[in-house]
Amino acid sequence: MDRSFLRRFHANSIFHRIRIQPDISQREIIERTHFDKSTVSSIVNEFIERGLVERRAKASASGRGRPTEGLVISPASGLLVGVEVEASKLIYVACGLDGTVLAEQVLPFDGRLDDVEIAITTGIDSVVSLTGSGAKVLGIGVSLPGLVANDGKLVHVPVLGWRDVDILGRLSQRCTAPVYVGNDGKAAAMAEHMFGACVDMDNFIYLFSGSGVGGGLFLDGTVYKGAGGLAGELGHVKIVPQGRFCSCGASGCLAAYLTESALIEEISRLGSVRPTSFAQIIELAEAGEPIVLNVLEHAGEVLGSAISSLINIFNPPLVLLGGDLSAAKPYLSGSVDKALRRLAHPAMYGENIVKFAEPGIGGPRLGGIALALNGVTDIAGSHVLP
Repeated sequence: MDRSFLRRFHANSIFHRIRIQPDISQREIIERTHFDKSTVSSIVNEFIERGLVERRAKASASGRGRPTEGLVISPASGLLVGVEVEASKLIYVACGLDGTVLAEQVLPFDGRLDDVEIAITTGIDSVVSLTGSGAKVLGIGVSLPGLVANDGKLVHVPVLGWRDVDILGRLSQRCTAPVYVGNDGKAAAMAEHMFGACVDMDNFIYLFSGSGVGGGLFLDGTVYKGAGGLAGELGHVKIVPQGRFCSCGASGCLAAYLTESALIEEISRLGSVRPTSFAQIIELAEAGEPIVLNVLEHAGEVLGSAISSLINIFNPPLVLLGGDLSAAKPYLSGSVDKALRRLAHPAMYGENIVKFAEPGIGGPRLGGIALALNGVTDIAGSHVLP
């Protein structure tokens, strides 16, 4: 195994353990992670030297004997900023290293490539000022709705029509803090592992929808990237032969049936109502609008078909559905379940395998924060994550 990857994996895992279990001792980290004692000691010492982690006295459970030392995230360590790029807006989140959200902001985005780095960086100072903190920004994570290669190049963003953009280089030139970039689906999967429904899970599949459909394969404790860093484009799994055309240029993709724009087009094609947003689609569904309910039911069938293929290939303990999918749970879950019972191998599918994420916890909203946190704690120094 590549040594830099192994060092990165160890460092991220150790910091994650300290963050979710404050006051944990080095011995307890070794017991929990099964990492070598010298590896844990070396990485913890480096975190302490960098001011990210502190030691403090930890009283024994019995209250007797000498207190041991516990490890905690340093409260003065600094800030992280996450930026989620969507087709028509930029979502900013500022956090401490413990993942506590301190401020959020949403700004409109016109989708222009010419000054994309200006558009992305404009809101960073603003969201930092909203925190009221004078702490240093240690890292900026930018999650992008397209293919991000290992060299930081944005290969293709179908929803915006971008191709071959040195996004890491352009952002790094404008930002004073280190920048970390990654695909939004993989970043959201990392966020679920760090902050959401998949803490302490080493294997799961994450799938979400919004202006696009993305996801991540979290396998053996890390996001699977593939040969060039492009793996996990779950929104472009082909589901319907000769089906609807997708923004990627192909037809029959899952994204062509689940994105906000795809649902709006199908609802307006079948009826006289044209929703203006996904939120309005849900409002119409809650009001019992038959066409909207039928469109969502069909979308659930297509989604269930895609999930069944993922289950049959990967045999995951969990498939987590987030983004707009979680908001549409009441209108998708029935048809998703029917498709899964029909198409997934019964030996691999059980009632607790597919779950809808809790809105606002982990997922796309904190994808940029996950990239930044992973980057700041990445001793190997990679800027393209996961």
